[in-house]
Amino acid sequence: MALKIVSRNCHGLQTHKEDIKSILNKYQPICLDLQETYLKPHLSSKFKNYTTQRNDFQQGSRASGGMVCLSSCQIPSKPILLNTQLQEVAIQIQLNSRITVCYVYVPPRVHIEQRHLDDLIQQLPSPFFLARRF
Repeated sequence: MALKIVSRNCHGLQTHKEDIKSILNKYQPICLDLQETYLKPHLSSKFKNYTTQRNDFQQGSRASGGMVCLSSCQIPSKPILLNTQLQEVAIQIQLNSRITVCYVYVPPRVHIEQRHLDDLIQQLPSPFFLARRF
């Protein structure tokens, strides 16, 4: 089985839901990472045949940033909870063996300290795939 992992800055999940459905149908990824989802906790992020792991981010009453990881229901997966100051979402998927998939979102013009990234990496079960939006 090919390991198809896709990442996209969606600039608003609710606004671009049809585009996201098209990506899922066309590429059928094991995981799809979405950044800048702009979701508030009460908004849905469900997609057919995919489970959702999300990390919403709000500044005051305004939703900004935020991440969603969609994982195929055909692949066993479980969320990985991390203790970090970074906007991230992580899951562990079961292929021939377990692999951790972690996405980190860093907003434009924001600098993260290396120690925060090092701390995140130390918490990830090995082997892992780490992706970051630059």
